[in-house]
Parts: sequence; C-alpha cells; structure tokens
Amino acid sequence: MSRPTADAGDRAAGAASRDRPASGLPVSLATVLGAIALVPTAGVLTLRLLRNAPIGLPPVGRAAAPTVTTLSAVVPALAAVGLAVDTDDRAERVALAAVGVFALVGAADAAVWLPAAAAVVVGTVAALALGLAERADARVGAIDSLGVAFAPIARPAAVAALGALALAWSLAASAGLGTTTLRPAGAVVAFATLAALPLARGVDGAVDLGLWAVAAFTVVVAAASAPFVAGAVALVAFGAGTVPLTLIALGIGGALAAVVADARRRAFAPAVAAALLLFAGVPATLPRAVAFALGLIVLVREWDGAGSESGTTAGGVADA
Repeated sequence: MSRPTADAGDRAAGAASRDRPASGLPVSLATVLGAIALVPTAGVLTLRLLRNAPIGLPPVGRAAAPTVTTLSAVVPALAAVGLAVDTDDRAERVALAAVGVFALVGAADAAVWLPAAAAVVVGTVAALALGLAERADARVGAIDSLGVAFAPIARPAAVAALGALALAWSLAASAGLGTTTLRPAGAVVAFATLAALPLARGVDGAVDLGLWAVAAFTVVVAAASAPFVAGAVALVAFGAGTVPLTLIALGIGGALAAVVADARRRAFAPAVAAALLLFAGVPATLPRAVAFALGLIVLVREWDGAGSESGTTAGGVADA
C-alpha cells in the first residue's frame, strides 16, 4: 500500500472510531472525556471567583483548593491521553499523546515546564491540523471552486487558528519571550476566540442571541458597579487583566451562548468544548493551556455534533 493511501486509510479509520459511542453511551468518547475534564477546570474557576468575592472563600473551599487545583492540571491531560488511545490515526495519536503526556510530566516536575509547554503547543497545532484535514477529506463529490473546497473547514479553522495563536502567544510570554507584547496579545486573542464561537457555530436563534446580549451586558454592569472586584476577578479567575472590558463581556457572553445553543440542539461535544475554553481562561499556565487545548481539539473533532440537522452541519454548511 502506498504511503498516501495508508494516510487516507488512517484518517478514515480515525473518523470511524470517533463516531462510535463510548462504552454504549449515546455520546462520543470525546464528549465524555471533555465533560470529565470540565469538572475540575470549572471547580478551580469557581474557587478563584469565591476567593475574590466579598464573602471570601468558605473553609470547605480552602480545604478543597489544593486537591481541585491538582485535578485541574492532571485530568485534562489524562483526557488528551484518552483521546489518543481512542483514535486510529497514527499521526493524530502521537500529537494527542504529546499533549497529554508532556502536560502530566510538566505538572509533576516544574523543571521540565518549558519542553512540556512546547510539546502542548506543537501537539495541539498538529492535532487541530489533522482534524481539519480529516474534515476536508470527508467531503466527496465534484469541487468546482475554492469556496466549495474550503467550506467544510472555514469556520472550525477560524476558531482553531485564533485558539492556537492564543495558546502559543500566552505560553511563549510565560516562558519569557516578548512578555510585554505577547502576554496581552495572547489574552486578547483568547477572548476573541470565545467571542467568535457563536458566530462560527451558527448561533442565530432569538433565545441564544438574547442570552449573548444579556450576559455581555451583565458583565459590563457588574464591572461598572464594582470595578476593583471585577478587575481582580478578570485577572485571577480568567487571567485577563489586560483585556478590554468590552471584549471580556463579548467573550463570556459568546461562550455562554454557544454552550446553550449547542446543548439545545443536542450537540453536546461542541457545548462541552466551548465551556472548557471559557473556564480555562487565558492559557498562560500549563493547566489552563491543557484545558484550553482540549477544548479546541474536542471542538474541531466533533464540530458537526451529534445533534446537527440531517444534511446541515452545526456551522451552517450543507453536507455533500
């Protein structure tokens, strides 16, 4: 078998494997692993929010904080390893394993933080590129224009590109490269990724768009009412101290709208992915970066979702 034929076979097998339910569940394994990783990721964000709230962190929260923090670093990495085990595509398996294994090593030993961060970035970019290539290869039939050729991947590629850029810039700044420019740039692009989610996912219902507007307005009003608390929350909870308030509001509202819209149409994997991206915040630390990367990977792998209408993807592109 020639090499191109073997690669095509691997991609087809990978697509088939991710379509299989996980242990008989009515959702994919990516959905299950993403949801499991979401629990400690959301838990850490909740603890950060409570720590900066007027009431402060309750005793039970202080006692649970070390455990939840550890789990938030380990569980998303294990989820990436789980995705690697599930896929039949060899290149994608290596990319996902690099993200998960190096994240675990980086969580265990701070001395290897730099190679671990580099592996997370490279592995994530490779996994996203392979996922997009698989979507492009899945299109059959005559292609008579570039617009038709790129239609299956245009929207997921836009989100993936923004997210990968935020991941790379944020971790590079944490490594000491262009800190004064890349750190704020990475944070801005991370929230631009969140703000782009409802547009890329084709959110157009009145309820979902209304939720986006209400959530964004609520963030702006809350920040105006308690600017010091809002600043502390933006910095500590989301790592977004340098992001303009308008973009923070649009990002939080957009991510919430995407989660609700996808959950309403039973596209649970994209909903979980959007929640991971929101709760991870700016991916400037390794635990945040792995959760953010996992959200991007699940989103691209499961872009069409389980609840897409027949003949139409969740991004609004007609299937061939």
